[in-house]
Amino acid sequence: MQSVSLPLPDAHPRDAVAAAVRALGEQAVVDWCGELVAGAESRHPLAFLGGTEDWPAHWQREWGVRGLRYAWGDGADATVLLALHDEHGRVRAMAVAVAVARGVDEALPAVEALRDDAVPRVRAAVERALVRWAAR
Repeated sequence: MQSVSLPLPDAHPRDAVAAAVRALGEQAVVDWCGELVAGAESRHPLAFLGGTEDWPAHWQREWGVRGLRYAWGDGADATVLLALHDEHGRVRAMAVAVAVARGVDEALPAVEALRDDAVPRVRAAVERALVRWAAR
């Protein structure tokens, strides 16, 4: 069995996800992020996303989406689209940021629909994203 090297607890998410990709493979990380966003229990150490096992459920979903900033593959775009409709504002806001960062253009209508979201963090993420989309 291969030894798995977990990232340092204060590692930048980019570095933590890179460690996960080295240990698991990029598509496995993308699939895992999708499972987290869908609400499944984590099957890998959350340290790979910069977290701890006692994270609340919405943090696991948010960091599942955040992981897709640094790992991408089949199904990642569908995960971002799912996260845009999450019940928690932090998950929606992160999904907006990842959608624009990764160029998930099919997410644009869902992002625009969040302009009037009840959560200020989401509305701010939408405005930043729309500026970036317009600048392309």
